[in-house]
Amino acid sequence: MSVPAPLEPLLFQRIAQTAVWGGRALVERLEVEASPDAPIGETWELSDYPGATTRVRGGACDGVELQQLLAEHAEVLLGDSRLDRKGRFPLLVKFIEARQDLSVQVHPPDDALEPGGIGKTEAWYILPDSAADASIIAGLRPGTDSDALARDASHAAVLDHLVESKVHGGDCVLIEAGTPHAIRAGTLLVEVQQTSDLTLRMYDWGRLGLDGKPRATHLEQALQVIDYATPAPRAVRAAYPAADPVPLARISALVECEYFRLHEIRLTGDADHNPDGFARILIVLDGSGSVTGPQSEPRKISFGDTILLPAGMGAATFCPNSDGLHLLEAVAL
Repeated sequence: MSVPAPLEPLLFQRIAQTAVWGGRALVERLEVEASPDAPIGETWELSDYPGATTRVRGGACDGVELQQLLAEHAEVLLGDSRLDRKGRFPLLVKFIEARQDLSVQVHPPDDALEPGGIGKTEAWYILPDSAADASIIAGLRPGTDSDALARDASHAAVLDHLVESKVHGGDCVLIEAGTPHAIRAGTLLVEVQQTSDLTLRMYDWGRLGLDGKPRATHLEQALQVIDYATPAPRAVRAAYPAADPVPLARISALVECEYFRLHEIRLTGDADHNPDGFARILIVLDGSGSVTGPQSEPRKISFGDTILLPAGMGAATFCPNSDGLHLLEAVAL
């Protein structure tokens, strides 16, 4: 059965993912339905990954999978944004809670492991609910020797070759494919990434998985795709131009790569937002309000809601409540 063209802001039914390193913060903050003892590491807010495709929540396309919308209305949905090489929506959005340290891992670039393969470049936006001593591991120390790294990669000594940095709410870090990394315990973040779930683990702290068995590592493949030439990434923060009076709508660029651009947006008054020919994803970081399309009724939005503005929809109007709206925008390129 065909579905109507997506000419309204689209919200989605999130998918909770268990992980041995997860906790319960996302369950509480996002009101996720999960077993009382299940450690939830991630919620997939917008996904076209096979077997985990999110469905539209509410509106004219209620219950429709993102993949079906793409199959029938790709031009309306994407405009100048590109499908990935496997015909999927190019970006995947997650919330992540690291109650324990994530494994030391690396993601491959496009084509690294198979012809036409999809790599995984991602960006992290650190949430203010993170612990005061939250940190991340990202990138190699200057002068790291490949032989020394190979010797230590499957042991705790791998940390001697990697850069660890404290992070704070509002920090944004671009993790290019080929960059060794890990999210440390106590960190909550939003992740925007290519539509891939390929992770190559090197070191997993000697722990067991949820099945009571050691988790698989992929040392040989990981060492093949590590990028020794790119410096360790640095966190950036929004920088808004000074203005008096402060405008009702402020936007600041954060990071950019060949797959997406990220912006931070703060609204204290009503503002129109035009997709300008690209698929745009708006994630509510704080505050509450509503979003209205040119042909749709207002939809209430609050923390955690992820809104896809179809490229061909026209301008959406965001109306913050008295607590304002703090948004992260991902533009699919």
